[in-house]
Amino acid sequence: MKKIIALFLFGLLFSCTAQKNMSTTMSKITSECPKDGACEVEILKNKQLLLLHDDLGGMYYDIKDHDGTTVIHFQYNKTTEANLQDGHYREDILFEVKNSDKSLNLTDSELQQTNLIFGRHCFCKGQTGYFKIKKGRLNLFSKKDEIHFDLSFENEKVPQLIRFISI
Repeated sequence: MKKIIALFLFGLLFSCTAQKNMSTTMSKITSECPKDGACEVEILKNKQLLLLHDDLGGMYYDIKDHDGTTVIHFQYNKTTEANLQDGHYREDILFEVKNSDKSLNLTDSELQQTNLIFGRHCFCKGQTGYFKIKKGRLNLFSKKDEIHFDLSFENEKVPQLIRFISI
């Protein structure tokens, strides 16, 4: 009986596999990334960017499955020494476009058509969180499975390092 249970558990262990997210692709960043860190971009096809608020008025986001839209997530991570406990610094830029959009030219308040947000994460009391971007310019065009965009923006709430992205 012990052999049967052990064989069953062994078979169960190797029959389970992690679910892979096939909608994530990495793209080439053509804009300059600060030399003291690393930048990357994720293109999440058939996903939706939901902007939510907590009880204290802070903004956060969730990404859900949604046919017809794509979420673009750019992230800059500053390289820090491993022995620094509170030395991390990260900036996120996220927005959502319709899969049917072949070209977009948005300026300032029009940027919120894409739910464009900027996130700053560090040990910077009172200067962290996610913020809507209301000042900037987004030029985007897509063909087949490729997305190209130039985004320049200014956040008026907290300091920022990244001001321009070209993918």
